[in-house]
Amino acid sequence: MNFLSKIIDKLYLKQWSIGVADINIKDVIRNKRIEKEFTWIPINNNYQFFADPFIFKLASDEYAILYEELDYNKQYGYISQFILNNKNEVISKKIQLDTKNHLSYPFIFFENGSMYVFPESSASGKLSCYQYNDNSRSLTFKKNILDLPVLDSTILKHQNKYWLFCTMRGEDSNKKLYIYYSESLFGPYVAHAQNPVKNSLIGSRPAGNFIEVDGDFYRPAQNSDKYYGSSVVINKILLLSEAEFSEEYFMNITPDSNDYFNFGIHTINYIDNKLVIDGLRRNFSPFIQLGTFLKKN
Repeated sequence: MNFLSKIIDKLYLKQWSIGVADINIKDVIRNKRIEKEFTWIPINNNYQFFADPFIFKLASDEYAILYEELDYNKQYGYISQFILNNKNEVISKKIQLDTKNHLSYPFIFFENGSMYVFPESSASGKLSCYQYNDNSRSLTFKKNILDLPVLDSTILKHQNKYWLFCTMRGEDSNKKLYIYYSESLFGPYVAHAQNPVKNSLIGSRPAGNFIEVDGDFYRPAQNSDKYYGSSVVINKILLLSEAEFSEEYFMNITPDSNDYFNFGIHTINYIDNKLVIDGLRRNFSPFIQLGTFLKKN
């Protein structure tokens, strides 16, 4: 965006919401397109948004979504949970984690029958791990994983190691990709020899869990070349070891121009035949934006 576009953009209220569709992610990769419409979760007011969805299945066979909920009045995000019915509609909602510091991107990892959640908490300067209890449908703190202000940490288990992909809080948060690896999910993690392994606004910052199709791994990443969260790039992993890393562009997922949330997308996740994304819309709201600016300052 040029300077004038940036000024005009400040007059728009940006709201993210979550879309759900019955799609097999392997079909998306093989066909390089998404063919079905999404059911969008309604937003209650102009002062909140829902983003960074991660979907999983409960013991009851219902599907749940952990996501970032942001309240502009609070000026920070927290982790909430939706439970869906068979029409992909919300039947219940609860706040799962509110530390009073900004939280987002509740990355999910399954290990030995347990589900662990690694929410982005770079404002605190560390990455923490929580365990999900299916009976109480709640999160319990387990341990701190990294004492670094990492963003959107996403873990892949490959060749008996755990590979943690992330960017770092600061001016290069959308550009520089870092990798850390460990013999255990809970660390300690060692920095990759090539860190930062990538430096680009296109396809660096993680945008969802890894996708394995036909023996290959694909990594969703944000495309912020034009503006933050404009689309999701899918990269194909070519080489991953303690000393080397390479990936190549595979496809781009853009918002459907006919959707209500058609200005951006920056997260994609899946389980079974359920696919979730977040979508961005802009509403011309100069007075709301002025009020938000005054609260921040």
